[in-house]
Amino acid sequence: MAYIKRFESVKGLSGDERVRVFRSAFAESEEKGLMEVDAYAIITRDYVVVCDTLLCPEDMEAVLGEVQSELAGRQLLVVNSHADWDHTWGNNYFQGRHAAPIIAHASCRERMLTKEAQEGLDEYQKRFDCFQHVVLRPPMLTFNDLLTIEGGDLTLQLLHTPGHQRDQVSLWIPELRLLLAFDAAEFPLPSLESAQAVPLMLSSLERLSALQPERVLCGHGKRNSIATLTGNLAYFREIERRARLLLSHSPRQFTEDELKTASNLLGFSFEEAIATLEEPCEDDEFYRWVHNQNSRHMLQWVSQQQ
Repeated sequence: MAYIKRFESVKGLSGDERVRVFRSAFAESEEKGLMEVDAYAIITRDYVVVCDTLLCPEDMEAVLGEVQSELAGRQLLVVNSHADWDHTWGNNYFQGRHAAPIIAHASCRERMLTKEAQEGLDEYQKRFDCFQHVVLRPPMLTFNDLLTIEGGDLTLQLLHTPGHQRDQVSLWIPELRLLLAFDAAEFPLPSLESAQAVPLMLSSLERLSALQPERVLCGHGKRNSIATLTGNLAYFREIERRARLLLSHSPRQFTEDELKTASNLLGFSFEEAIATLEEPCEDDEFYRWVHNQNSRHMLQWVSQQQ
């Protein structure tokens, strides 16, 4: 079956015309769930800052076409929120006459230079022609905890917020009380990298909540509500509570077979996990898997604390 690939400009989501939202979508076939991911172009007095580069250079060609009139007199900068394929495979657009500095966490560069990253791209290029122009182009300017871009009228603060991945960053614009969380938060459920990432995720969500944003935009979920951020934190705290309760009654290490259904061990079904959401989940199959993985990682982490 033929794959699906779409691109669109999304109006009104950010609440400020200086922050433009763009969405790319991909599905391996009509029978598969559609993966949608957002990127942003922030227009400040001195810069046009493209935040994430979506799925391929053609996506970035479309984005730059939308903001072409804003480039006169402004420096073009690019930010990668983390190295996952759906956030960085458009990087190769920014070379030659379109050259621009690409900024990211130091671990983002490390991840993009791995053998596994290239193998993932090779596999997709064998199957789908929409990725034929993708070349892994890692960031050339990196930081560790905090980097600030002074835009003249807007301040863009890049914050290291690991948990989803070790290189995950978020972007805070204090003048607008606007948070671009990328994949540090997600609707309906966020995704943990590993058991070791549990305390990092909790700390990151608490750090972002402390900013008291008025709007929160994420890489996935098509929403701008702060409820995504607060809901994600409450969700992980509930998994942690159930894991600690289970282990207080039966302190032990779990087998691999048991961990395959970790959410059942906790008595925390996917349906219960999303029951309080304001809108229905659009990709049940994927987020069921995410929920079980989160439960698995939390159980492993809590059991290691015993």
